[in-house]
Amino acid sequence: MKKESAIVAVRQMPITEVSALADEVGGCQLKADVVVAGAVAIDLSCDMIPPKGANSVIAPIAKTSNPARITQGLGGVGQNVATAIHYLGASVHLCSLVGGDVAGSTILDLISIRGLLKSNILKRPDLRAAQYVAVNDAHKNLVLGMADMSILEQGGGELDSSWKLLLDSCMPKWVVVDSCWDSQTLQSWIVAAKTAGAKVALEPVSIAKARRFFEAASKPRGFPGVVPENAISIATPNLLELDSMHTAARQTGLFERDDWWQVIDSMGLSSSGSREKLVSMTNTTLVDEGVPQQSIQLLPFIPSILTKLGERGVLMAQLLAPEDARLRSPAHAKYILSSTMDLNNTVGGVYLRLFPPVERLSEDAIVSVNGVGDTFLGIVVAGLAKNGSRPLDEMIDIAQQGSVMTLRSQDTVHSGIIDLQRLL
Repeated sequence: MKKESAIVAVRQMPITEVSALADEVGGCQLKADVVVAGAVAIDLSCDMIPPKGANSVIAPIAKTSNPARITQGLGGVGQNVATAIHYLGASVHLCSLVGGDVAGSTILDLISIRGLLKSNILKRPDLRAAQYVAVNDAHKNLVLGMADMSILEQGGGELDSSWKLLLDSCMPKWVVVDSCWDSQTLQSWIVAAKTAGAKVALEPVSIAKARRFFEAASKPRGFPGVVPENAISIATPNLLELDSMHTAARQTGLFERDDWWQVIDSMGLSSSGSREKLVSMTNTTLVDEGVPQQSIQLLPFIPSILTKLGERGVLMAQLLAPEDARLRSPAHAKYILSSTMDLNNTVGGVYLRLFPPVERLSEDAIVSVNGVGDTFLGIVVAGLAKNGSRPLDEMIDIAQQGSVMTLRSQDTVHSGIIDLQRLL
């Protein structure tokens, strides 16, 4: 099949047939809005069932067997994000690795059924496919997670040549990377994405893996840069991951760099009454936990940080360019932490906004917490890829709606988010 005719055929066929065609045409790399580089895995979810007559026991008991409902499905942070983007109508390529075991074959079969292209998921016959086990209490809250992502941690910083070709040929607007890669390979993905002209979104994944972006920063090459030479455009940590990122940045000396201080100075932050202002824009609990402070200190390296607060909503911290209309909008005035009048400055101001949850679910309504944060990031990136001029703050509540749908579902990404396309 010729390359040109293959592309025409893809536009006309059902999405579930696309993967097979992509494998057939081999070197034909279809254009895409987004490339996602991250984990694809088999997920096992173990939800505890309280023993009869012991309804007060909601958490699994250590060192013994516990009754549970165990389900298996397709997961992995990268795959979840790519699926959400796919459901929202943005074109996406998923780059990952699978092993030569039964789990690896199962993953590839499930990828095809889901409608994602699998031509950029490479098989490593000598390695184990990634798997994740979540042990949840009776309320579906995570008690313990066990992740075997070692297949993504042995790259040594080298990207497969086919992935580099993909970035050059499909010219994505966004590249999403998750921190399941080892720190050197994570850095290589980010550098390759920036070289290809794409913006980069980072999913920190876990407390331990959230450090990897800044651990890579301790290597040579002046990585990461500060705005406007920042490597990452958006990151979506939860509270614990944000703290881990901040700690890693401090321990690697990034807060002592002259270029970091220059950006901090350009924000126009006032030292007088700063705590009171942060409390008024967020709340006392978040300020006592140091959440807005940590976000602001990381902004020179990552100018948009969306901290997922669970049932407390989302805290958005963002550096605004001098020409950003929100700096002069009465509707956004209460979210402007600081602003500068110098139009020659790289930074025009700091936007800080606490988004309350769009819906509070009862414990009985929550089916699974797996993939909720990945759904959130996928929707945000899909929206930005489809309309790059739309402000980030307009995506947050849409993404929260999708996350609630996933909370109500056993799937790691609920297919019902397709209905949100009309809002993007």
